Amino acid sequence: MTGDDFIALAGWIAASGKDAARCRSAISRAYYGAFHLALDFIEGLGCTIHRNASAHVQVYRLLKASGQSPAAEAGALLEAMHHDRINADYRLKNATVESQSVAKLRVEMAARIHSALKDCRAEPIRSAIEKELQSER
Repeated sequence: MTGDDFIALAGWIAASGKDAARCRSAISRAYYGAFHLALDFIEGLGCTIHRNASAHVQVYRLLKASGQSPAAEAGALLEAMHHDRINADYRLKNATVESQSVAKLRVEMAARIHSALKDCRAEPIRSAIEKELQSER
C-alpha cells in the first residue's frame, strides 16, 4: 500500500459520482495519499516525525522550510489539502467540500504534490533539502 494507491482511489471516487459522501471521501483519500508520499520523503531524509496528530503539520512545515521550491510548493499544497481534509472529515455542515469539481481538483493537487516530490528526490535538490533539514533529525 502506498500513497499513490490512495490517490488513485481518490480519482476513481471523484469520477464516480457527485454526492456529498463521495466528494468528501475523494478529498480525504487524496490528502492521505499525498501526506503519505510526503511523509515517506521526509523520513527518507532522516527526519523524525511524531506519530500523532501533529505529524500532518510537521510534514508540511518541513517541506515549506526546506529552501527548495519544489518542496515548498508540495508543502503549501499539502497544507491547503489538510484544511480541506479536516472540513471533509469533521465539518459536515461545511458544504464547500461537497462538489465534484472540488474533489477532482484535490486529486489533481495530490498529483502535483507527487510530481513535486519526485523533483525533490533528484540531485542536487535532495541533498540541499537534506542539508537544510539536518536540525530536524
